[in-house]
Amino acid sequence: MRRRIIAVVLMLRTTLTGLFAFDMDSLPNWPCMAVPVINYTPETRWEFGAAAQAYFHVGSTKTSIVQAGGAYSLNRQWYANVQGTLYMGEQLPWLIQFRAGYRNYPDTYYGIGAEANKSGTYARNGTPYDSQRAYAFVQPLVHVGCDCYIGAHVEYLWERTRLQGADETVETQMPGIGVTLQYDTRDIVYYPNHGLFFKFSASHYNRCWHATTGLTACRIDLRHYVPLGKSFVWCYQLRADIAASSTPKQIPFQLLPSVGGQDLVRGVPYGMFRDNTMIALQTELRMPIWRWIRACVFAGIGDVYDYTRWQWSRPKVGYGLGLRLAINRAKINIRADVARNNIYPSWGDIKGYGFYLTATEAF
Repeated sequence: MRRRIIAVVLMLRTTLTGLFAFDMDSLPNWPCMAVPVINYTPETRWEFGAAAQAYFHVGSTKTSIVQAGGAYSLNRQWYANVQGTLYMGEQLPWLIQFRAGYRNYPDTYYGIGAEANKSGTYARNGTPYDSQRAYAFVQPLVHVGCDCYIGAHVEYLWERTRLQGADETVETQMPGIGVTLQYDTRDIVYYPNHGLFFKFSASHYNRCWHATTGLTACRIDLRHYVPLGKSFVWCYQLRADIAASSTPKQIPFQLLPSVGGQDLVRGVPYGMFRDNTMIALQTELRMPIWRWIRACVFAGIGDVYDYTRWQWSRPKVGYGLGLRLAINRAKINIRADVARNNIYPSWGDIKGYGFYLTATEAF
């Protein structure tokens, strides 16, 4: 772990040596940009790839963005995707959000539920599995005034998985439709200084549409950004996910909500805790250091539950420190976080710690 951190520091120092003479207004503001991608998370280890972004206007003063990219990790995981947000119209503003992609993602299955294993520890022994997934999602939203948007979406998910040691491969397909309500007063999408964001979305998958299982998935996402003066920002996020079905035991484990990962309760391993309900709260204090360099202190708490037989368990907690390096005027940042959790799994070289190197904010 120590050698990995030293390598990241040296890489960042080399990359940024020529930029110290610039302030924020001197950062790039190109309409198109292609960059190499270097990420690190405990679930993927080092990940290398490329990404391209295009910024433009489509009959609106708001900037539309389309992103495409792909990467390969040292855990033999790879993906390719495209996503974007298109803002259109002035008299009746509306937007389209979309994403599509394919990934081949070997991972680990740790079981269902939030409880510790029989030995009384959360350091679960997982079962490796292979996964190939294709997905597509399109969501038009119409502005109805007072910073509110409403809309619908259609989506499709296909996945093929096989647990290590299993004789058969399980194939899942989930065509679905849904509705969305969104309220957004943020001043900047990628690094807000103030504002409130709320989004409720519900998706329904029906066997009549050849879905593998009947399922209704709902998500609530609330974010609040409070300026504290001198470029300090305090923010918090509340997330709640639920996957409801008349046959909850038949929901494929990949579709169950999970706590942890690089964006939600950092420090807790993603996918280690899954169930049909997830609730999490996280907060972050963002502060300036010098010009385009910022830092943050963060903490999060959350857990998963079974709504059919609700039982409270020891909440999962993650907390840590982060460094932010702005790469353009839209305040898209390179993000480096070091996080610790309260469950002390045997995870990486140092128990209980996670290191993340990626782009954009956690929320």
